[in-house]
Amino acid sequence: MNIASLDGTRISFDVVGAGPPIILLHGFSHDRTIWSRTGWVERLRSEFRVVTIDLRGCGESDKPSVADAYSLEAHMADVDAVLLELRVERPMVWGWSFGATLALHLAKNAAVARTAAAGTYFGPIFTSAYVEARLSEATSVLQRVRWSGLESWPAVEPSEVRGPLLVYTGTRDGNVTRHLQRQRASIEVAGGHLHVLEGLNHIELLTATGPVAAVVGPFIRAAA
Repeated sequence: MNIASLDGTRISFDVVGAGPPIILLHGFSHDRTIWSRTGWVERLRSEFRVVTIDLRGCGESDKPSVADAYSLEAHMADVDAVLLELRVERPMVWGWSFGATLALHLAKNAAVARTAAAGTYFGPIFTSAYVEARLSEATSVLQRVRWSGLESWPAVEPSEVRGPLLVYTGTRDGNVTRHLQRQRASIEVAGGHLHVLEGLNHIELLTATGPVAAVVGPFIRAAA
């Protein structure tokens, strides 16, 4: 299925299952199929109404050619358009990597029941230096446009997130782990929970379904 976002960009998405709605948001270089390829859609569909979205610039969604089209506001409008189409008012959101960063912004700015964020951290992420480094590695015009659009994104702090929050990473998630360990106190003061899973790297925050399910499962089922 697809729906036109506020600026006319067509956003593709899938919906399966029945139960409390949960939105799954993928990483920067992926698309919505990563959630089915890693088995999560099949795991969740018997208990939840599972919505997977191709973020703009990815998968089957439109791919605007200007950096301004990849603002935070545009990404949030895309999710809102999907929710309006599905008549969903307060979903749970589970994001991984870039999708986790977007999930934190949604939890700050929108009506979200609870948020699970994997492989991201709080504070400034898309700094000028970070974006410049990614631009130097970009292999396509689309990647350059998308990275350029992220430089306008503001930071999110734990105290700004509304509703129950689970943040998780792995001991081999590099810079993300180091940031989150420093932010643990502020996450917990804000009422959130931080889990660092032993031995997991960035992609394994999705692919290691056993240890991830042990952490995320109880959190999302608490809303059922």
